Amino acid sequence: QIRDVELGDAIADTRLQLEQAGVRVEPTQGSTLRLSDLCLALPDGRVLLERANASIAPGERVVVVGPSGAGQTTLFRAILGHWPFGTGRIQVPAGARLEFLSQRPYLPIATLREVASYPAPERTFSDAQIGEALRAVGLPQLVDLLAETDHWEKRLSDGEQQRIALARVLLHAPDWIFLDDATGALDEDAERKMYELLAERLPHAAVVSIAHRPAVIRYHTRRWTLVPDRDGRAVLQSA
Repeated sequence: QIRDVELGDAIADTRLQLEQAGVRVEPTQGSTLRLSDLCLALPDGRVLLERANASIAPGERVVVVGPSGAGQTTLFRAILGHWPFGTGRIQVPAGARLEFLSQRPYLPIATLREVASYPAPERTFSDAQIGEALRAVGLPQLVDLLAETDHWEKRLSDGEQQRIALARVLLHAPDWIFLDDATGALDEDAERKMYELLAERLPHAAVVSIAHRPAVIRYHTRRWTLVPDRDGRAVLQSA
């Protein structure tokens, strides 16, 4: 009983220290995104990633690989400012626009026009702009449905939902694009076309992908590999 209490106190102390230290996401006047002595942990204090130092320049294509549970998605969350547990710095170019695409994108119950524009307001883009983006990602059948309201996450297949998310990227034209299995519902030919489309339309944007299948690796020129030790603490190897 005493041992359990002591262990609980130690976990609580570690969690408090991590929350107080925190991962710092800071704007930088440079054009490069940098990880500086970045350590990521779970809320209970267990370390996932140890002292990562790496950088990504504008326009680079970087794939993140490693075994399941090595912390790839947590790393993305930290870069986006959504994961405070840990220590170290993440420097993001000031004014940079970052966009994160997950395996299951959020589709509000709304008009298709609003769904395609999200998270921007519905009238941010013209119907012509939205229609062109939908055609580019292989959804010409939806162009005439922009004014229609529906539960689109139920109406559209997983692959169509991922294409909608990619159409959003074309519309918003972010500087940094983070893809977490965001093309996993597409077949390999369609996936290749989506990566070619990003390279063609957004050549100056950095694309960072978590690879859950080997085919994704070929669309990138650099690799971050997360290599866990016996305790599950990963080291980031950048090449």
